[in-house]
Amino acid sequence: MATDKRQRQRERRQVAQQRAKVTESRGRFRSRGVRVALIAAVIVVAVVIVWWYSTRDGGSDDTSGDVAISDTTQGDGADVAPGAGGFPDLPPPPGPGGELTGEVTPCPDPTGPAFRVTSFESAPAQCLDPNLSYSAVFDTSLGQIRVALDQEANPEAVNAFAALAGYGYYDGTAIFYSDPSGGYIQGGSPHTNNADDPGPGFTVAASEPDEYRQGQLLWSGEGASTGQFLLLAFDEFLPSQPVSGLTSLGQISDGSLAVVLDALVLHVDNPDTAFGGRPSESVIVKSISIQSTDPSPEGSIDLSGCPPADGSGPQVLDFDGPQPTCLDASKQYTAVFDTTAGEMRVALDMANTPITANNFAVLARYHYYDNTLLFRTDPGIGIIQGGAPHTNSPSDPGPGYTIPDEGAGFTYEPGQIVMARTAAPNSASAQFFFAVNENTALLNSQGTYVVFGQMDAESLGVAEAILASHVDQPGNRLGGAPEPQVIVNSVTIEETG
Repeated sequence: MATDKRQRQRERRQVAQQRAKVTESRGRFRSRGVRVALIAAVIVVAVVIVWWYSTRDGGSDDTSGDVAISDTTQGDGADVAPGAGGFPDLPPPPGPGGELTGEVTPCPDPTGPAFRVTSFESAPAQCLDPNLSYSAVFDTSLGQIRVALDQEANPEAVNAFAALAGYGYYDGTAIFYSDPSGGYIQGGSPHTNNADDPGPGFTVAASEPDEYRQGQLLWSGEGASTGQFLLLAFDEFLPSQPVSGLTSLGQISDGSLAVVLDALVLHVDNPDTAFGGRPSESVIVKSISIQSTDPSPEGSIDLSGCPPADGSGPQVLDFDGPQPTCLDASKQYTAVFDTTAGEMRVALDMANTPITANNFAVLARYHYYDNTLLFRTDPGIGIIQGGAPHTNSPSDPGPGYTIPDEGAGFTYEPGQIVMARTAAPNSASAQFFFAVNENTALLNSQGTYVVFGQMDAESLGVAEAILASHVDQPGNRLGGAPEPQVIVNSVTIEETG
């Protein structure tokens, strides 16, 4: 296991080094090119046009900084059959989808399309509520990529992309191009699984980004690449092939960048071109789901009372103040974590920490923790940390309030659930960590992190397996992350007694 992890870390460094060398080489080439440009301009233009149409293969790929790379042996991706010279062939596109006609494309059913659609006569109606915030969740064979969509910057483009995702346009498509020197990967071609795709059938005019930065989701709204997307892993975007009509739709969460890096580590150069290639293993986008949250729920959602105990209420991530008391102190409550690594059951301690237990349970009933990452592991102190829905990182802004510390002088041992907080008193809000091994006793000297529950033995085994999958992230003073990434699908609260 350790040998595999070290190998993946070496591969990651090699990708970064490769990009640095190519970037430096491009810089030298540009300097020389200035001196000869006037002489060679006509020849270069002619050659490039002929070459581009004869070799166009689509897309690009990238590698990033200090983000852990998840295990590329996991997931639903299949090995890609090698083509001529050992270069992998592209997987076949998913089966053909249906066609919608009409002057305006209706909005997809939010519960899922009755049938998959890949051809449209017209652009979609306005389907997203401008008062809500939305995330696009790419479920890929290498893991989940979560993107906070920016409606304010590009409302028409974001709406069109969300409608395509809602109709299953991207389901089963491949990441067909990668280029570590360019800093991105490319996909989104359901008809062909390559850059020569006819697109959805409509176009959307959108503004080009003022700047490119690490973690952007770029989308082509018009031209030959309409409907295709790029995921950037570096601040400097160096496209190695033309991609038309690009605009920025949003930002990838910190925890999801590792998946983009995974695809880059799998990169194989195309022997027929001077740049780019594709992953050696097929990377499949199984689906893209659009999830909504309400950043300003006043007037639309009544938060003065308690959320429905059966979990039927809306998802809410931001609040004006602390939660009301919703749990009955005479009863017992269990938090059930449904994760991609298995189920963990935690008995909440209402007797000793009623405020903390109530806060956690109410947030869970508001689906605050749904589809979040266990974004940090640190075997050195034996913990697994999560509970950051906005960013999947320790810098998450939280729900908008803090809660008081319920006691001090805590001691830590395997199986506990504990509130995370800063060095300041009374600074806990929503993030938590699991104490998993005996190294958590190293935190006893602080004793300020409130223990508010205990998991059973079977659940501790799941937590131990997650911690055992830890991969160091160089330069990350907080340790690293599990590999592959672990998603908390939901946290439900069971009441007994």
